[in-house]
Amino acid sequence: MTNSKKRRIGLYGGTFSPPHLGHFHAAREFIRAAELDTLVIMPANIPPHKKVEYQIDPMMRLEMCSLAFGDLEKAEISDFEINKQGVSYTVDTLRAMSGEDRELFMLCGDDMFLTLDTWRCASEIFSLTTIVCMRRYLTPAEPLLLKRIEYEEKYNASVIFTDAPAYPASSTEIREKLKSGESLEGLLSDKVEEYIRKNNLYYSSELR
Repeated sequence: MTNSKKRRIGLYGGTFSPPHLGHFHAAREFIRAAELDTLVIMPANIPPHKKVEYQIDPMMRLEMCSLAFGDLEKAEISDFEINKQGVSYTVDTLRAMSGEDRELFMLCGDDMFLTLDTWRCASEIFSLTTIVCMRRYLTPAEPLLLKRIEYEEKYNASVIFTDAPAYPASSTEIREKLKSGESLEGLLSDKVEEYIRKNNLYYSSELR
């Protein structure tokens, strides 16, 4: 009887409104740092942890993700959370992704890492996946290290820190630049920028 190796599958969730080059670089570093076989890009339907200023059609965010990550080897785009409807809770997604033939990894930024224990069914999240925290140097090292110890002791969590060079892009900044007509050079892929302009997204504060 052969003992097959478990597949290493990463989850990169978010609003992705819009997905930018910072997201792309984070995804590429995640694949490298966790030695992933597959990276699942998961646009949220309704994120539980943040207020969405621009109510872009979720299917349009999904399409932008396909454009943004389409050239990234090992990455695939999932419509699971969008099709599930309602608020997108990470624990539900991890339950659906889990299996005996796979090992799950989840990417988060340093700010998100500090609040993981407040998420729905936090203990189950830690039991289902290895947390990969990508430092963007928004937070001093000490609070992150203390939180890691807390998670390991309280939840028996598995945590990986990776220090990828920060890429200077944010969705908020991009939306503001679109409204003011500023250049988006170095922030978006050409395909995503073309899609945004073609569909007239983010150009006003009105909900769409």
